[in-house]
Amino acid sequence: MFTTFGNRGTMHLGLCLRVLILVALTVPIRAAQPAQETFTLTVPNGPTSTLSGSSVSLLCQVSPLFNVEPLEVRWYHSSNIHSPALLYKDHKIQETPVVPRYRGRVSLTGGMERGNVSLTLERVTLEDRGEYVCQVSSEQWYEKASVFLTVNVTGREPVLSVAEARGGGGGQVNVTCSSEGWSPQPKLTWRNKDGAEIRNEQEVLNTSDPQGLVSVSSWLLYACSYSDWLACTVSLSEEAKREGRILPHIYTAPTAVPGVYKEALIVTLILSLVIICALCSVILCKRRGSMWSSSQKSRNRSDQAELGQRPADQTELGKGPAETEHLIKGAENTVQTPTEQRAAGKDVHLKGSENTVQTPTEQRAAGKDVHLEGAENTVQTPTEQRAAGEELNLNDWHHVKIFKVNILLDEKNAHPAIRINKGKRAHYVKEKDTEKPSRTHLHVFSEERFSSGQHYWEVKVKDGTTEKLSWYVGVARENVDKRPAVPLTPQNGFWILSYDKEQGFHVNTDPQPPITVAKLTIVGVFLDCDRHTLSFYNVDTKSLLYTFTDVKTSNYFPLLSPGRCDKIPIKIN
Repeated sequence: MFTTFGNRGTMHLGLCLRVLILVALTVPIRAAQPAQETFTLTVPNGPTSTLSGSSVSLLCQVSPLFNVEPLEVRWYHSSNIHSPALLYKDHKIQETPVVPRYRGRVSLTGGMERGNVSLTLERVTLEDRGEYVCQVSSEQWYEKASVFLTVNVTGREPVLSVAEARGGGGGQVNVTCSSEGWSPQPKLTWRNKDGAEIRNEQEVLNTSDPQGLVSVSSWLLYACSYSDWLACTVSLSEEAKREGRILPHIYTAPTAVPGVYKEALIVTLILSLVIICALCSVILCKRRGSMWSSSQKSRNRSDQAELGQRPADQTELGKGPAETEHLIKGAENTVQTPTEQRAAGKDVHLKGSENTVQTPTEQRAAGKDVHLEGAENTVQTPTEQRAAGEELNLNDWHHVKIFKVNILLDEKNAHPAIRINKGKRAHYVKEKDTEKPSRTHLHVFSEERFSSGQHYWEVKVKDGTTEKLSWYVGVARENVDKRPAVPLTPQNGFWILSYDKEQGFHVNTDPQPPITVAKLTIVGVFLDCDRHTLSFYNVDTKSLLYTFTDVKTSNYFPLLSPGRCDKIPIKIN
């Protein structure tokens, strides 16, 4: 039995040794396995999409799977076959000959030992879009496949406008929506206030600029409405879309009734001309009467002096015959004052008159050019500057502060949660639970409205060391829609500078430009109605913060907000 067990143990031991040897021999054989004689490449069926500025992987896989590190991998754009975007050869990525704009932006990150030769492209630009070719080569075989890359660029917020429809019949208006800067071609959708898509009677036009960005515009006929919103959405996807809204109606003055308005205008012009002519006649008659009276008095004095006549009021003055004779004898030597000589029509020549200095008013009346000492340092009024054709430098706070005007806040036109003190100071009060404000945007308008000229005012937004949570200042056009759903955007008639403790300073444009402010106590606001600009200034540093360049409307109302749930006031300086 011992012998049998020993033989069996020897047999088992030999079997184990043979298995171990087989395993040891198999592993190096597989590692040294040569490349497949033939293979194929697997790539995505559809295009690969990414956003401009992001990173993207263009997938490419060898099949069957094997280690492709000894092989050559080449990626190139279909428009440039001879210059690759990436070249892998001799177990490393080659620096040349590759397209310079891809250097430092491409890599193979899939795992070549597992047959993955996917290309990763970083900081994608619009120029990178198009067809890319993945090519893998061995000494016996090569294969290639194409991957299509699309680069998505989200364009600007749609701009909407309303115009009279041709023919003017049927109570319809022509509504236009346009947006630019998209890639690829976006989808434009019209919707009514209920969110239902409008498909009838609309046209869409797409155009491309030299950079390949697409501009889209559409217009449709729509029933004129004073209360129903019309929305225009331009999108590439649910995540990349822009929307604008508008009320499809044209504002007209209440008295603008055909025929009546025209007749009223003509009557008003005629009455104005009649009143002006009457006033001019009265003023001219008064001036002529005054000149005739002065001339007559001067002539009488001159005659009396030359003839030696006794003044009519001599007796009343108590002068005797001797005094009268003395006056008559000396009459030929009587010297008139310069004023009397001028009234008598005589030329005045005073001794030393060549050294006499006339006042600026007398010099202008004489038709002379006025040159005052130090005149080159004289500060002209804003009106004189504009009349002289001088342009304002909006970057210079000193140029615009001279237009400062007095602003009063209109308490009757304020949000229910705002309290106004003496027309200058505004602060937030806690809203009642039962109170339902007419609008969620918490601000107050001014009593003043501007339609022309230049106007500057200041708003103190910080008092001492206490920091506010939020506020905004700016202007709004007349008759803006005040419903809660209306966003505060330039398209809806609001141009504002805002502050929020979480977001910092920003203006209500899309996209929002960065505004860096270290310290701000007083905001200066300058409105140029004639040039349609609105500028904001940091009065502490006397520097320009931001300028809106297309602020167009008929009437402008200054507005401000002390912020919601923030009881620290702001005030007009």
